[in-house]
Amino acid sequence: EKGQEFKPHTDGFDGPVTASGFENSGRMITVFTYLNDVRQGGHTKFPKLGFSVAPKKGSAVIHFPTTESLQEDGRTLHQGMPAVDEKWLLATWVWQHERNDERYNENNLPKLSEDVI
Repeated sequence: EKGQEFKPHTDGFDGPVTASGFENSGRMITVFTYLNDVRQGGHTKFPKLGFSVAPKKGSAVIHFPTTESLQEDGRTLHQGMPAVDEKWLLATWVWQHERNDERYNENNLPKLSEDVI
């Protein structure tokens, strides 16, 4: 939404967490891809690392918010700066362990379509 922003955060946790079907795990990798160009603003700022990334359609940012021992890496602190127009992105996380809660098992979800895309 126009003018929306994300406050500073790391995407990681300090220690193992149980969430979204993962048990005693952590987000090891964050990947987000910009889905549109933004005329002005909307940068993703990494203040502790001293740089920001301009949203450009098709570009991606990858960072590692948690160490292998599941300690939050504060260097990955980032924030989404306000955009003059809309900014769309796709975010995904790679967790240390597989999901073990059957409610989240992809094989149990209904198919949206038989088409392969």
